[in-house]
Amino acid sequence: MSKPTTNPVATETRGESTYQLFSNGELWKAGPHGFMAGHVMDPENITSAIDAHEEEMHFIMADALAEFGP
Repeated sequence: MSKPTTNPVATETRGESTYQLFSNGELWKAGPHGFMAGHVMDPENITSAIDAHEEEMHFIMADALAEFGP
């Protein structure tokens, strides 16, 4: 899957992370190692979508650390 080439319809920065929402509903974490972070039906819900993504990543990282160590 590749990042859309169009301009994002919404952008939000959290700390050192920048998230971009595109017109096709794809939410991407921007940067040199960017990745698709989810889908958003309504651009007004970008904040909730980012919250959900960051919460999921928190639990995934906790599981990985528990299994493989720091």
